Amino acid sequence: MSSLSDRTLRYRVPQSTVQETIAFLKKQGNREQEGVILWAGRLNALECQVEPHPLIPVQVTTRRSYRIPTEESFRIIAYLGAQGLVVPIQVHSHPREAFHSEADDEFAFVQHRNGISIVLPDFADCSVAEFPYCARFYYLKVGTQWIEMSAQEVQARFVFEE
Repeated sequence: MSSLSDRTLRYRVPQSTVQETIAFLKKQGNREQEGVILWAGRLNALECQVEPHPLIPVQVTTRRSYRIPTEESFRIIAYLGAQGLVVPIQVHSHPREAFHSEADDEFAFVQHRNGISIVLPDFADCSVAEFPYCARFYYLKVGTQWIEMSAQEVQARFVFEE
């Protein structure tokens, strides 16, 4: 069985997951608000298969931040446990450039070593095909230290299915 903390864990991501993610984050952006999506998945012996529909948590958002309330986090954790799912990846948007801010560090839902945080610039103003290239991918090294992944590492670890 694969482990979420495995630095080489591969992710299979359905096109529908990316489509729904972009649609929600663009909708938030039309309101001049950031947004956050959680990608749930199932671990198997070789990889993590991301579910076809992302989780859209209850969230408090502003133009420059998002936060998932504590009670919503507990609800999601209970749901995941009951379904045999994990959340290895969170995706959120920024109004301009994509980077991992101090607020992103503080309010991250994904908090396990080598968890993934994906940030989309311009309130997710990109297509599904552009997603792997316009997004910036980070992994959690330790504590709140998020390290940007290279393009080669993203290609090696993510399979975006059609």
